Amino acid sequence: MNQKVYTSIFYGMIALALFGLIAELINNPAKLLQRILFIGLILLVLYFIYRVFTSSNSQRSQQDSYRKAAKQTVKKYNTQKTSSVKKSFNKSKPTSRKSTSSPLLRKRNKDSSHLTVIEGEKGKKKDRASY
Repeated sequence: MNQKVYTSIFYGMIALALFGLIAELINNPAKLLQRILFIGLILLVLYFIYRVFTSSNSQRSQQDSYRKAAKQTVKKYNTQKTSSVKKSFNKSKPTSRKSTSSPLLRKRNKDSSHLTVIEGEKGKKKDRASY
């Protein structure tokens, strides 16, 4: 029975709000528009304040370091691409299959230079529970 009472109160409030909105729209539409814009502006300011306080410095520094690394990567690979294009124009076409495969292998080794090895405890095995 409590839920029926709350539901009827909720629908009553919605009906009164709609009635007031329609009455305001008929009597003074400019004032209604002004109120809606003012409420939207207040919500926008509150949202920006929320965003400023919720974004922590560590998150910003992580984003900044990611952007910096991305720029370095783009810079690195763009210079390699331009230099490899220039080199390919200067060289004559390879005649054998071995000569085409060796530059590809060298390029793969250069591409993986951005990877790092993380040392860990390799000798230690995990203790697993047996079922």
